[in-house]
Amino acid sequence: MAVYQYVAVAVNKHGHTEHGTILARDKLDAFDKLKGRDLTDISLKRVRGWSAFLGKLTATIR
Repeated sequence: MAVYQYVAVAVNKHGHTEHGTILARDKLDAFDKLKGRDLTDISLKRVRGWSAFLGKLTATIR
């Protein structure tokens, strides 16, 4: 499982920006999980190393 940091815009909150970490198999799986939460303009960045280890424990979306 990979850890990604995301920044996205919430559809129903008048342009509210959300950010956090997501645990997913790959980038496409991460996009699918975020689309299911009504988010648009999604930007993903893969996290590696020690930050990825901590991200697996504290991910915002699993």
